[in-house]
Amino acid sequence: MRKPIIGVTSNLDNISALSNYSDEFIFVRTNYINAIIRHGGIPVILNCKTPLEDVKTLVSSLDGVLFIGGQDVDTRCYKEESKIKYDSTITDSGTPHLRPLRDAPNYERDLFEIETYKEAKESKTPILGICRGYQLINVAEGGTLHQEIPLTSVLHNILPDETIPAHQVAISIDSKLHDIFGTDSITIYSIHHQGIKDLGHNLRITGIAEDGLAEAIEGTLPNHYVIGIQGHPERSCHHFAENNLLFTSFIEACKKTLKR
Repeated sequence: MRKPIIGVTSNLDNISALSNYSDEFIFVRTNYINAIIRHGGIPVILNCKTPLEDVKTLVSSLDGVLFIGGQDVDTRCYKEESKIKYDSTITDSGTPHLRPLRDAPNYERDLFEIETYKEAKESKTPILGICRGYQLINVAEGGTLHQEIPLTSVLHNILPDETIPAHQVAISIDSKLHDIFGTDSITIYSIHHQGIKDLGHNLRITGIAEDGLAEAIEGTLPNHYVIGIQGHPERSCHHFAENNLLFTSFIEACKKTLKR
């Protein structure tokens, strides 16, 4: 049996990297790529420059899709006005309603990823969403987001010294995630200032942080693997070994639906 081919979404941004001029770059953190390779998949990078009319053809060549983290989802995708100012002078994670420019939405990316999600859903191609990808799944299913999650004692965003906080997520005992992890609680790294507000269609919440924020969702349609998680298992798997089980499960689901 061949290895499954996993489409990995990507960021799109203007970066001054190889010269004094700003160029548009398509990029993916290698943590995501390494996680797919380490667990038996072949990653290929998807990009939002792909015309929407070609997305169906693109998805038909994939055995699974990983929606990664990155920029905020544009509020137009869930019919709200943006309440956040994105400022190029902010170099850290910012404060509520005042965020760095790197977090600013890219509507082109959103439309491409929502279309990719819909095609993967139509063909029952396994889907895994991480951080922004988790939020994107909810928006694609008609849900909404907290533009700024309520501030609580649980640390969800990266700290000023670049420390990434970890926290517990309670897992529903009757969920696919419980079957995957074999426990009712996992530890996850967290880097986000937004989160699910109104749950989308065909989804259920199966993971909740100690402050009540939804942290994991699963698809409810039969015979289709759809899991989204707000944390970053591609990072925390190096310190909390059970996080690797999520990638193992995803790749196994992709193997079961290998396309010709």
